[in-house]
Amino acid sequence: MSKKPISMDSLNIKIANAQDLGTCEGRLFDNIVDVVDEDKAIFLKESSDMCIGIREILTACQISNSAEHKLALKRIERIWNAEPNTERGNELDELVEIVCSYEEQFLS
Repeated sequence: MSKKPISMDSLNIKIANAQDLGTCEGRLFDNIVDVVDEDKAIFLKESSDMCIGIREILTACQISNSAEHKLALKRIERIWNAEPNTERGNELDELVEIVCSYEEQFLS
């Protein structure tokens, strides 16, 4: 099944709530650890990396390699209980379809 790529404007994956970061407006920091603790900085970086990778998968409507496959599976696990017809629910549906297509082509 061929699908149209998703436009960048329709992808709105939020990785962090700004309130969680505290007030940083107007300040310059050399390192994110100056603003949040190291564990939160690691979490934010991993979440950001995941969002970038997932955005690329959804935009292309395909998985290109096993690293993207693992990333998509990890994201599916995180949003598994998303409500249907919501932003995350739609993302889940798209990712499941893309993963199934990849697995049928390369893992069967």
